[in-house]
Amino acid sequence: MPRGNNTLPLTAISVSLIAALFLYSLPLQGGLAFWRPPFVLLVTVYWLIVQPQHVGITFVWFSGLLLDLLYGNVIGQNALAMSVTAYLLKTQEYRVRHLSLPFQCLAALFLVMLYQILWVSTRLIPENIVLGWRVYYPALSSALIWPLLAGGLYKLHRLFH
Repeated sequence: MPRGNNTLPLTAISVSLIAALFLYSLPLQGGLAFWRPPFVLLVTVYWLIVQPQHVGITFVWFSGLLLDLLYGNVIGQNALAMSVTAYLLKTQEYRVRHLSLPFQCLAALFLVMLYQILWVSTRLIPENIVLGWRVYYPALSSALIWPLLAGGLYKLHRLFH
């Protein structure tokens, strides 16, 4: 049976999204929790670039909504931040797809920084929180793990394709 089936990329996307939700839910102690990358955002960004025919802004929005429901955030908080970030990525999709790995890491840094700014600004409406520079730690950790994450997702894509 040929492996060109359309369900195979969707299987890889689903497996990676479940793994991202698992990684996002792992407990971290103390200040290490502030360095946790937004794995769900990074995985959806990867698939948005690699499989644009299967993953769009609607998929990213539903992933953000799932994240909101699973972790008790205000409904739509992650969905809004992730979909705005995905929209801005889609406007530059062709350019980002052809970046070298160091520049992809830099792009991941800026995308996560934008996501964090949107996420925190929607969180400031109902709550009075002070985060300081800690809000940018996930962007730095995302840039550092992007080569490993992209390499792992590439292997997963090749495995199911």
